[in-house]
Amino acid sequence: MSNKSFPDLDAYNEFTNDKQIKVLSWNLWWKFENYLDRQKLIFDELKVLSPDILCLQEVWEDSENSQAKKIADLFEYEFTYSKSFKIDGVSFGNAIISKFPILKSSSHLIPTPSEFNENRILIHSEVSYADSKIDILCTHLNYRYDQSDIRQNQVEFILEYISKLENSSFPFILCGDFNADPLSDEIMLITGLKSPIKRTVLRDAWQITNRNDVGYTWSNINSYAKKTLEVDRRIDYIFVGKPARNGAGYPLKSTLVGTSPKDNMYPSDHFGIMTYLKG
Repeated sequence: MSNKSFPDLDAYNEFTNDKQIKVLSWNLWWKFENYLDRQKLIFDELKVLSPDILCLQEVWEDSENSQAKKIADLFEYEFTYSKSFKIDGVSFGNAIISKFPILKSSSHLIPTPSEFNENRILIHSEVSYADSKIDILCTHLNYRYDQSDIRQNQVEFILEYISKLENSSFPFILCGDFNADPLSDEIMLITGLKSPIKRTVLRDAWQITNRNDVGYTWSNINSYAKKTLEVDRRIDYIFVGKPARNGAGYPLKSTLVGTSPKDNMYPSDHFGIMTYLKG
């Protein structure tokens, strides 16, 4: 019998640098309820947090101004924006804002049966990072409680899309408002707890970094959320692929964003999430 020991092929070496990338996902609640006052709170919060990559939902744009551009200008970052629909001439959409140069971007309408279609989109940006690239994806799924099946189909579309992307030295990052609990079928499709789509499985950054914290992003602590008489839930996520061999992309810490009101006003009806990823 051989006494030889074999190395663990799945083991990672200790991290050799302290580089981190701060990724933020936040639903900004469009132009609802005192949006100018709320927007100031949003901007103030973002300036304190100083994220490197922002994935934002319910972002407004009209013929004169763009909320995404205003935020990008706070940091002199690059951005891409894509609308889902318009209300009285004001667009409602998603944005990716990046400290790192955006190489290219695209927007994709998520196919949904017409009777359930909320014009949900997936936006994708490739950003330049450390002689390679990071694929950033941002989305916002149907919101009604009784549409888990619709969201599952939307997730399948997103995972099919990701499965066709070229691999990079940094794992894929998928952020957004998924309107679904961590144990819902649609989220379990993403995290591999149900049969995966094209073997594409992503990790829930909050679950890795905060095992004992429910992390409700829809919370009755928030006076805007409380008005809807809905239960507390974690419905906003930052997902990331398997870390690179040097550990790049591994979630180190996650925090909730926008949890402190000013004069009884919250920045949004959602709390956001910011995750520190190994750089």
